[in-house]
Parts: sequence; C-alpha cells; structure tokens
Amino acid sequence: MDRLTYRILGRVLGLTTFLIGVFSAGRALAEEPLLTPSLDTQGKPLNPPAPATGVTPKLVGLSAFGGVMIVDMGPVNDRLQEQRALYPTDLPIVFPILGGQGFGLFKRFLIGGSGAGLLSRSVDAANNREIRASGAWGTFDFGYQLLRVNGFLIAPVLSLGGYGMNVTVATKGEVGFDEALQNPTRGVSLTNNGFLTGISLVAKTIIIGKRTQVAGARSGWALGLRIGGLYGFPIRGWRSNGEAVTGDPPFGLRGGYLALSLGAGSW
Repeated sequence: MDRLTYRILGRVLGLTTFLIGVFSAGRALAEEPLLTPSLDTQGKPLNPPAPATGVTPKLVGLSAFGGVMIVDMGPVNDRLQEQRALYPTDLPIVFPILGGQGFGLFKRFLIGGSGAGLLSRSVDAANNREIRASGAWGTFDFGYQLLRVNGFLIAPVLSLGGYGMNVTVATKGEVGFDEALQNPTRGVSLTNNGFLTGISLVAKTIIIGKRTQVAGARSGWALGLRIGGLYGFPIRGWRSNGEAVTGDPPFGLRGGYLALSLGAGSW
C-alpha cells in the first residue's frame, strides 16, 4: 500500500478515536456472562434513543473486524487477457480484509468511522515474475439506529471517504541490496486513488457484559456483523511513481464485503 493509502486509513481511524473519546476499559469488563441477549425489556421502551449530553455520547463502540471483499477487477483483467503470453492468469477478485470501526450514538444517530486493508493477492506471470494487487479504504460513517434493546443494535450506515488500490508487477525471489540498486527496473507499481461512497448494515450484540444506567443498554464485549457495498470514483486514474499513465483502463474500488467484528462497547 502506498503512502496516500496509509494516510487515508490513519486520518479516518484517528478522527474516529477522537470522536469516540477514551473508552474506559473498566466499562468493557464483564460482570455477568450473557451468551444470548434477552429481548425481555421488562416493561421498558423497546427502542429507546441514545441519550446525548453536550457533544459526548454515552453509548459507543470500538472493534476490529475481518472478512472478505469481492472487488470488480474486470478492467485490469481485461488488459491482462490482451497479453496472455505474459499474464496467463487473471488477478483474483476475492480479497481478505482486516480493519477497524468505531462509533458513538447521539440520540438515534450513529456517527463514527471505519477503515480496512485489502490483503495482497498475487498470481504468477511469465519470466519468473508475479503480479499482485492490494489496497485499502477509509470512511466516515453516518447511521441511524433501527433497533437497540438489551445490548443488541441494528443500524443502516452511509459511508463517505477514500481508497487506494495498487497493482504491482515484480520479479519473484530474493534480491541483494546492491543488485536492486544496479537493476532498479525489476518491477513496476501502479496506483489508483479516489473518493468512496458506501452503504452497509451493522448488527452488534453484547455477548458478555453488564447493565448500565442507560435504559435498555448493556456494556461489555461484543460480536458484530457488517455487510455492505462500496463504490469508488477515481481522482486521476492510474499512476506510476506519481506520474500519469496513458491509456489506462477505467477503475474504481467497487464491490461488496462481509465482515465479522470483535470489540467492546456500550449500547
């Protein structure tokens, strides 16, 4: 991943942490186990809004997630198919993803951010070379609480942010430092960066936790599921070493993803 990609992830996740604040570890410790959250509200409102005092939310969540994303690599693979002697195999379209997400609840509104890296996938090419692809994305998230009861939360989320995608052709195997300096054309790296929009559905439940002073809320360790889609708009097309590439195929990070999350929170 290039420097811009890391900056995208760093800024989004850093701002997310600032918005959420310092989440106390004590609130995340469990006092009573709960394998399956009860939907018995004991006469309380089924879907109370999250309270908001000033700008600090009382209900927050922070978690890491992992899953898979199916990326539309068609424009790149079409070019590889035109040179089958050099590239006998298309790039994969399924990428493992690892990332993180955080949010705060203000009344019924979810505000936060998320980001993930697409782990590198590669295929062999001719002349002892390989071609590989990787990337990352980061977004600000804006959602609405559809349901919140006894530590169970469901919210649709709209995301806005940016992405970076890399495609690299390089010689396989080890290389000495001096040899790399003497032969700097061992490979080429192409980057594509742009804006990103997305929509997803987030579901989370406290699996081990305790009740809080907030009506219908629990605090503790949580499992979650996030399923959604992303649609990217390239800024300037593909580039190599910061310079424009002519005749490049149109491309934007586009596809759907499914991820499981593990973290802590109070909702």
